Amino acid sequence: MQHLFGYTPDPDANEQFVASLPHQTLATAGPDLVSDDRTVTLYQPLLQCMPGWKRGAQGIGSCVGWGWSAGVDVLAAVEVVLKREAESFGGRTLEASVYAFSRVEARGRSRAGRSDGSYGGAAAKAVRDLGTLHYGVDYNGERFDSYSASREKSWGDTGVPDNLEPFAKERRVKEVTLVESFDQAAKAIQNGYPVPVCSMQGFTMKRDSDGFCRASGSWAHCMLFCGVRFDRPGLLCMNSWGNSNSGPRYPESMPDSIAACTFWVDADVANRMLRGRDSYAISGYEGFPPRRLDQWFNDGIF
Repeated sequence: MQHLFGYTPDPDANEQFVASLPHQTLATAGPDLVSDDRTVTLYQPLLQCMPGWKRGAQGIGSCVGWGWSAGVDVLAAVEVVLKREAESFGGRTLEASVYAFSRVEARGRSRAGRSDGSYGGAAAKAVRDLGTLHYGVDYNGERFDSYSASREKSWGDTGVPDNLEPFAKERRVKEVTLVESFDQAAKAIQNGYPVPVCSMQGFTMKRDSDGFCRASGSWAHCMLFCGVRFDRPGLLCMNSWGNSNSGPRYPESMPDSIAACTFWVDADVANRMLRGRDSYAISGYEGFPPRRLDQWFNDGIF
Protein backbone atom coordinates (compact mmCIF):
# COMPACT_ATOMS: atom_id res chain seq x y z
CA MET A 1 0.00 0.00 0.00
CA GLN A 2 1.26 3.44 -0.90
CA HIS A 3 1.11 5.67 2.16
CA LEU A 4 -0.09 9.13 1.16
CA PHE A 5 0.40 12.09 3.48
CA GLY A 6 -0.33 15.79 2.91
CA TYR A 7 0.30 17.69 6.12
CA THR A 8 2.07 20.92 5.19
CA PRO A 9 2.64 22.96 8.38
CA ASP A 10 2.35 26.74 8.32
CA PRO A 11 3.34 27.74 11.88
CA ASP A 12 2.99 31.48 11.41
CA ALA A 13 -0.48 31.29 9.87
CA ASN A 14 -1.54 28.72 12.43
CA GLU A 15 -0.42 30.89 15.35
CA GLN A 16 -2.36 33.82 13.89
CA PHE A 17 -5.45 31.62 13.81
CA VAL A 18 -4.93 30.43 17.38
CA ALA A 19 -4.52 34.02 18.53
CA SER A 20 -7.91 34.84 16.99
CA LEU A 21 -9.80 32.15 18.92
CA PRO A 22 -12.05 33.29 21.76
CA HIS A 23 -10.75 30.28 23.73
CA GLN A 24 -7.26 29.54 22.51
CA THR A 25 -6.62 26.26 24.35
CA LEU A 26 -8.71 23.58 26.00
CA ALA A 27 -7.49 24.81 29.38
CA THR A 28 -9.40 28.06 28.83
CA ALA A 29 -12.22 26.70 26.66
CA GLY A 30 -13.16 23.96 29.11
CA PRO A 31 -11.74 24.75 32.55
CA ASP A 32 -14.41 22.60 34.21
CA LEU A 33 -13.78 19.52 32.05
CA VAL A 34 -12.58 16.57 34.10
CA SER A 35 -11.29 13.12 33.25
CA ASP A 36 -10.89 9.93 35.22
CA ASP A 37 -9.37 6.52 34.57
CA ARG A 38 -12.15 5.19 32.35
CA THR A 39 -11.48 3.87 28.88
CA VAL A 40 -13.62 5.93 26.48
CA THR A 41 -13.92 5.26 22.75
CA LEU A 42 -16.08 7.39 20.48
CA TYR A 43 -16.52 5.01 17.57
CA GLN A 44 -19.62 3.32 18.98
CA PRO A 45 -21.97 6.25 18.22
CA LEU A 46 -20.54 6.45 14.70
CA LEU A 47 -21.32 2.79 14.07
CA GLN A 48 -24.77 3.18 15.60
CA CYS A 49 -25.52 5.95 13.11
CA MET A 50 -23.83 4.13 10.20
CA PRO A 51 -23.75 0.37 10.93
CA GLY A 52 -22.02 -0.33 7.62
CA TRP A 53 -19.29 2.27 8.15
CA LYS A 54 -15.78 1.48 7.01
CA ARG A 55 -12.78 3.72 6.56
CA GLY A 56 -11.92 4.75 3.04
CA ALA A 57 -8.46 5.61 1.76
CA GLN A 58 -7.28 9.02 0.65
CA GLY A 59 -6.21 9.09 -3.00
CA ILE A 60 -4.00 12.21 -2.89
CA GLY A 61 -2.22 14.18 -0.17
CA SER A 62 -5.54 15.12 1.41
CA CYS A 63 -5.08 13.68 4.90
CA VAL A 64 -6.10 16.95 6.57
CA GLY A 65 -9.50 16.71 4.89
CA TRP A 66 -9.81 13.08 5.97
CA GLY A 67 -8.73 13.54 9.59
CA TRP A 68 -11.02 16.51 10.09
CA SER A 69 -13.97 14.95 8.26
CA ALA A 70 -13.75 11.88 10.48
CA GLY A 71 -13.69 14.20 13.48
CA VAL A 72 -16.86 15.95 12.31
CA ASP A 73 -18.58 12.59 11.74
CA VAL A 74 -17.65 11.33 15.20
CA LEU A 75 -18.76 14.60 16.80
CA ALA A 76 -22.11 14.52 14.99
CA ALA A 77 -22.71 10.91 16.01
CA VAL A 78 -21.85 11.63 19.65
CA GLU A 79 -24.31 14.53 19.71
CA VAL A 80 -27.09 12.48 18.12
CA VAL A 81 -26.62 9.24 20.10
CA LEU A 82 -25.10 10.18 23.45
CA LYS A 83 -26.11 13.81 23.93
CA ARG A 84 -29.51 13.28 22.30
CA GLU A 85 -29.38 16.51 20.32
CA ALA A 86 -32.58 17.32 18.39
CA GLU A 87 -31.09 16.43 15.02
CA SER A 88 -30.34 13.40 12.89
CA PHE A 89 -27.09 12.09 11.48
CA GLY A 90 -26.43 13.41 7.99
CA GLY A 91 -24.10 10.74 6.66
CA ARG A 92 -20.39 10.83 6.02
CA THR A 93 -18.71 14.19 5.52
CA LEU A 94 -17.37 14.78 2.03
CA GLU A 95 -13.64 14.92 2.65
CA ALA A 96 -13.06 17.06 -0.43
CA SER A 97 -15.19 19.85 1.06
CA VAL A 98 -13.03 20.22 4.19
CA TYR A 99 -9.82 19.76 2.25
CA ALA A 100 -10.72 22.36 -0.39
CA PHE A 101 -12.05 24.91 2.08
CA SER A 102 -8.84 24.56 4.11
CA ARG A 103 -6.64 25.22 1.08
CA VAL A 104 -8.57 27.97 -0.67
CA GLU A 105 -11.47 29.83 0.97
CA ALA A 106 -10.21 29.59 4.57
CA ARG A 107 -6.96 31.23 3.47
CA GLY A 108 -8.61 33.93 1.37
CA ARG A 109 -7.24 32.52 -1.87
CA SER A 110 -8.83 32.22 -5.28
CA ARG A 111 -6.54 29.34 -6.31
CA ALA A 112 -4.22 27.08 -4.31
CA GLY A 113 -2.34 25.32 -7.11
CA ARG A 114 -2.03 21.65 -8.03
CA SER A 115 0.33 20.60 -5.25
CA ASP A 116 -1.30 18.77 -2.33
CA GLY A 117 -1.51 19.42 1.38
CA SER A 118 -2.96 21.58 4.13
CA TYR A 119 -2.60 22.16 7.88
CA GLY A 120 -4.75 21.84 10.97
CA GLY A 121 -5.48 25.49 11.68
CA ALA A 122 -6.79 25.99 8.15
CA ALA A 123 -9.10 22.98 8.52
CA ALA A 124 -10.27 24.26 11.91
CA LYS A 125 -11.19 27.58 10.32
CA ALA A 126 -12.83 25.75 7.44
CA VAL A 127 -15.22 23.62 9.50
CA ARG A 128 -16.02 26.49 11.89
CA ASP A 129 -16.58 29.29 9.37
CA LEU A 130 -17.34 27.59 6.05
CA GLY A 131 -18.85 24.24 7.01
CA THR A 132 -19.08 20.79 5.47
CA LEU A 133 -20.79 18.90 2.67
CA HIS A 134 -21.96 15.29 2.89
CA TYR A 135 -22.19 12.20 0.74
CA GLY A 136 -25.67 11.20 -0.33
CA VAL A 137 -27.31 14.60 0.09
CA ASP A 138 -29.19 16.30 -2.76
CA TYR A 139 -27.77 19.79 -3.26
CA ASN A 140 -30.27 21.18 -5.77
CA GLY A 141 -29.71 18.27 -8.12
CA GLU A 142 -26.03 17.71 -7.33
CA ARG A 143 -25.22 14.64 -5.24
CA PHE A 144 -21.97 12.91 -4.29
CA ASP A 145 -22.28 9.15 -3.86
CA SER A 146 -18.69 7.98 -3.91
CA TYR A 147 -15.17 9.14 -3.14
CA SER A 148 -13.20 10.80 -5.92
CA ALA A 149 -9.50 11.64 -5.73
CA SER A 150 -9.83 13.72 -8.89
CA ARG A 151 -12.52 15.80 -7.17
CA GLU A 152 -10.18 16.41 -4.24
CA LYS A 153 -7.41 17.38 -6.62
CA SER A 154 -9.60 19.80 -8.56
CA TRP A 155 -11.35 21.34 -5.58
CA GLY A 156 -8.05 21.51 -3.72
CA ASP A 157 -6.92 23.96 -6.39
CA THR A 158 -10.06 26.00 -7.05
CA GLY A 159 -12.02 25.55 -3.82
CA VAL A 160 -15.53 24.31 -3.18
CA PRO A 161 -17.83 25.35 -6.05
CA ASP A 162 -19.65 28.60 -5.29
CA ASN A 163 -23.10 27.06 -5.70
CA LEU A 164 -22.37 24.56 -2.92
CA GLU A 165 -20.99 26.97 -0.35
CA PRO A 166 -24.40 28.00 1.07
CA PHE A 167 -25.25 24.35 1.75
CA ALA A 168 -21.94 23.76 3.50
CA LYS A 169 -22.44 26.78 5.74
CA GLU A 170 -25.54 25.16 7.23
CA ARG A 171 -23.36 22.39 8.72
CA ARG A 172 -20.63 24.01 10.77
CA VAL A 173 -18.67 23.18 13.90
CA LYS A 174 -19.37 25.82 16.53
CA GLU A 175 -16.06 25.83 18.38
CA VAL A 176 -12.48 24.65 17.90
CA THR A 177 -9.76 24.94 20.50
CA LEU A 178 -6.09 24.01 20.58
CA VAL A 179 -5.08 20.76 22.33
CA GLU A 180 -1.46 20.65 23.48
CA SER A 181 -1.08 17.52 25.62
CA PHE A 182 -2.28 14.00 26.32
CA ASP A 183 -4.10 15.20 29.43
CA GLN A 184 -6.03 17.82 27.46
CA ALA A 185 -6.90 15.32 24.72
CA ALA A 186 -8.07 12.84 27.38
CA LYS A 187 -10.41 15.43 28.87
CA ALA A 188 -11.77 16.37 25.45
CA ILE A 189 -12.42 12.78 24.38
CA GLN A 190 -13.97 11.76 27.70
CA ASN A 191 -16.42 14.61 27.25
CA GLY A 192 -17.29 13.61 23.68
CA TYR A 193 -15.00 15.94 21.72
CA PRO A 194 -12.74 14.24 19.13
CA VAL A 195 -9.30 15.66 18.33
CA PRO A 196 -7.96 15.81 14.75
CA VAL A 197 -4.19 15.64 15.12
CA CYS A 198 -1.53 16.96 12.73
CA SER A 199 2.08 15.99 13.29
CA MET A 200 5.28 14.68 11.78
CA GLN A 201 5.26 11.48 13.86
CA GLY A 202 5.32 8.13 12.08
CA PHE A 203 4.44 4.63 13.32
CA THR A 204 4.79 0.96 12.58
CA MET A 205 1.67 -0.60 11.08
CA LYS A 206 1.31 -3.69 13.29
CA ARG A 207 -0.10 -3.33 16.79
CA ASP A 208 1.65 -4.89 19.78
CA SER A 209 -0.02 -7.16 22.34
CA ASP A 210 -1.75 -4.15 23.94
CA GLY A 211 -3.01 -2.71 20.66
CA PHE A 212 -0.34 0.03 20.36
CA CYS A 213 1.77 0.88 17.34
CA ARG A 214 5.35 1.90 18.02
CA ALA A 215 6.53 5.38 17.06
CA SER A 216 8.80 5.02 14.04
CA GLY A 217 9.98 7.36 11.32
CA SER A 218 8.29 10.52 10.12
CA TRP A 219 4.82 11.03 8.66
CA ALA A 220 3.69 14.50 7.58
CA HIS A 221 0.17 13.43 8.37
CA CYS A 222 -3.23 14.23 9.87
CA MET A 223 -5.23 11.59 11.74
CA LEU A 224 -7.91 11.56 14.46
CA PHE A 225 -7.69 10.87 18.19
CA CYS A 226 -11.03 9.30 19.16
CA GLY A 227 -10.41 7.22 22.28
CA VAL A 228 -8.47 7.25 25.55
CA ARG A 229 -7.32 4.59 28.01
CA PHE A 230 -5.33 4.59 31.26
CA ASP A 231 -4.33 0.97 31.95
CA ARG A 232 -1.47 1.82 29.61
CA PRO A 233 -2.09 5.51 29.03
CA GLY A 234 -2.75 6.27 25.38
CA LEU A 235 -5.03 7.65 22.70
CA LEU A 236 -6.85 5.75 19.95
CA CYS A 237 -5.74 7.04 16.54
CA MET A 238 -7.77 6.66 13.32
CA ASN A 239 -5.85 6.68 10.05
CA SER A 240 -7.01 7.41 6.48
CA TRP A 241 -5.37 4.58 4.53
CA GLY A 242 -8.26 2.10 4.45
CA ASN A 243 -7.46 -1.28 5.97
CA SER A 244 -3.97 -0.38 7.12
CA ASN A 245 -3.42 -1.83 10.60
CA SER A 246 -3.11 -5.37 11.95
CA GLY A 247 -2.33 -7.15 15.19
CA PRO A 248 -4.11 -7.45 18.56
CA ARG A 249 -6.91 -4.98 19.18
CA TYR A 250 -8.06 -3.25 22.36
CA PRO A 251 -10.71 -3.69 23.50
CA GLU A 252 -11.14 -7.20 22.12
CA SER A 253 -14.73 -6.27 21.26
CA MET A 254 -13.53 -3.59 18.81
CA PRO A 255 -15.31 -4.20 15.47
CA ASP A 256 -13.24 -5.21 12.46
CA SER A 257 -14.08 -1.99 10.61
CA ILE A 258 -12.53 0.08 13.40
CA ALA A 259 -9.58 -2.22 14.09
CA ALA A 260 -8.63 -2.11 10.41
CA CYS A 261 -7.79 1.60 10.56
CA THR A 262 -6.88 2.37 14.18
CA PHE A 263 -4.10 1.87 16.71
CA TRP A 264 -3.27 3.10 20.19
CA VAL A 265 -0.59 5.77 20.71
CA ASP A 266 1.36 5.92 23.97
CA ALA A 267 0.79 9.05 26.07
CA ASP A 268 4.39 10.28 25.76
CA VAL A 269 4.19 9.97 21.96
CA ALA A 270 0.84 11.75 21.92
CA ASN A 271 2.41 14.56 23.94
CA ARG A 272 5.10 14.97 21.28
CA MET A 273 2.51 15.06 18.52
CA LEU A 274 0.29 17.57 20.29
CA ARG A 275 3.16 19.88 21.21
CA GLY A 276 3.25 20.83 17.53
CA ARG A 277 0.30 23.16 18.30
CA ASP A 278 -1.73 22.20 15.24
CA SER A 279 -4.31 19.82 16.74
CA TYR A 280 -7.76 20.85 17.94
CA ALA A 281 -10.74 19.62 19.92
CA ILE A 282 -14.03 20.24 18.12
CA SER A 283 -17.46 20.77 19.66
CA GLY A 284 -20.99 21.87 18.88
CA TYR A 285 -21.93 20.68 15.40
CA GLU A 286 -24.88 22.29 13.62
CA GLY A 287 -26.54 19.09 12.51
CA PHE A 288 -29.36 17.88 10.33
CA PRO A 289 -33.01 18.24 11.39
CA PRO A 290 -34.75 15.14 12.76
CA ARG A 291 -36.05 12.68 10.18
CA ARG A 292 -38.52 9.83 10.14
CA LEU A 293 -37.15 6.40 10.99
CA ASP A 294 -37.64 5.08 7.45
CA GLN A 295 -35.33 7.77 6.10
CA TRP A 296 -32.37 6.33 8.01
CA PHE A 297 -32.15 3.36 5.66
CA ASN A 298 -30.51 5.56 3.01
CA ASP A 299 -27.65 6.60 5.29
CA GLY A 300 -24.10 5.43 4.83
CA ILE A 301 -22.07 6.14 1.70
CA PHE A 302 -18.85 4.11 1.59
